[in-house]
Parts: sequence; C-alpha cells; structure tokens
Amino acid sequence: MKSFFIPTYLKLGKLSEEKLLVGLIAVTPQSVQVKYSAKRIQLCAQVVSPEYAHLAKAVLEQIQNKASEVNALLSKSGEIHFENNHVFNADYFQYLQKYSQNTIVFGNLEVFNTNNLPSAFVGLYESLLNEKAEPLKTVKSNFQAKIKTSLKASGIGDKADIEFKISPDQLAGLYNDMTVSLIAKNGSIFAVEAIDFNHGMPALTNSLNAFEVLIGSLNQFSKLHKFKAGKYSILNSIPKSGSEQEKLLNHIFKVKKDLYDVMPEDSIEEITNKIKKGNYQKFSTLL
Repeated sequence: MKSFFIPTYLKLGKLSEEKLLVGLIAVTPQSVQVKYSAKRIQLCAQVVSPEYAHLAKAVLEQIQNKASEVNALLSKSGEIHFENNHVFNADYFQYLQKYSQNTIVFGNLEVFNTNNLPSAFVGLYESLLNEKAEPLKTVKSNFQAKIKTSLKASGIGDKADIEFKISPDQLAGLYNDMTVSLIAKNGSIFAVEAIDFNHGMPALTNSLNAFEVLIGSLNQFSKLHKFKAGKYSILNSIPKSGSEQEKLLNHIFKVKKDLYDVMPEDSIEEITNKIKKGNYQKFSTLL
C-alpha cells in the first residue's frame, strides 16, 4: 500500500463552505503521524463557538490516540499487517468526518514518498501551516517529578541515565523525541518509565503506548548489537479505587507481563540497589 498524507480542515461555520487548515496526517506502512494546531483551533473557537472547537479537538485527540496505538503495534515486528488490519485508510477518514458531524473535513489523499517520515512530516507540516511543529509530548506529573528526584538522589548517576532524552536519529523506530525515566545496560538493556495512573485516560494511554514504541525500538537495537533480551519496567502511582485507570492497571498486569513488569512506586529502592550492585553502564555510552 502506498504512503500518503491528508490535510485536515475545520469548517468556519456549519452553513459556510469556508474552511481552515488545522492539521496534517501522514500514513506509511511503518508509522502514522498526526499533528494539529492548537492556535488554529482556538481561532475557530473565536470565529464560530467554543463548543464547536471543543468537539473538533476531541475528535483530533481521538485520532492522535489511535495513531499512538497503531504505532505501538507497528513497532513489534510481525504483529500487524498493514494491508489487513490498519485502520488509517480512506474509509476511516470518511467515518471520522461523519462522526464529527462534518465539523472536520479531510482533504484529498496525496501520495507521500519518504525514507524518513518524522523529519519529512515536520517539514511538510511547517510548510503548509506556516508554524513550528512542536513535538507531541507525554504529560509529566508531580509523581514523575518525585521519581526523578529520588533517582537522582540515589547515587546511580554514574551507572545509569536518568530522565534521558532519545531522538529518532539515535534510535531507529522512534517517531518523536522521547524521555525515559531510567535506562542502563548490563549485558542487556534495562529501562524504567514512571507513569502516573492518576492522569486522564488519553494522557495515560499515550504514555503507555509511547513506552511500548520505545521497547520495540530498544529490542531492535539489542538484536542489531547482539545483546541479550532487554528488561523493562513501569513504576506506577496508585490509581483511585474503582476508576478507569485502576481497571486499566489491572488489565495491564494480565496482558503485558511478557513485555514489561509493573511495579509500585515504593519499588524504586529495589531498582536503584540493583543498579548499584550490578555492573551497569549508561545507555548513552552506546550511542
């Protein structure tokens, strides 16, 4: 299947034929990129109504979350076949346009040839929307700041990278810069991500999907360098009892145990002691 990009517009009123370009989506067999302009959506809120802009943003966030899910699957070799299972096709965009009550209008699918989608996508976005494309970031919280402080105070800074930022140029398979809470190597790669399970569900699922993309990229890196299989963990905050976040955490315990461990935040001392006693080195020394 050919790669393509599709511009995303908002109509400037339900009865108006005028529309404003607010975002861009690019689809290839390797990844899906979605970006929209918060400034232009805010402009629509002023021109049309806040309710109109709120609906548009909600649909665009849904698309962004779906792209994160697809990218997490695509990072795992052989787990998904683009032609059969990929949701990002012409029919999907027609469905989304109806779902948004024609608030969002998708342009024509344009063939998009590139060997470096993240870089080419940013250039195309900035050219078409005439504004800088800020990278999509997972939300950091007080919980993650607390974990960062504890890790830095533990005295393992000479053996492990803490709050380490990795770019697609450094690690194949990433789609944006990503910061991981802790990463080191001792025969195999060891990575830990602090994730706050008291975040809203969209932010939480984005963080989980981003970590799975990172795991897929690190596994490819390990195979390339003939390392042993990596070890990955999530440090989680305790979600509110009965919440959707608690249900998701319980589900993850069951279905993700072969991919990564889930550990409560008080396990941080266990992790830092493991680093101190082992023959670990910073992951950054391998790049």
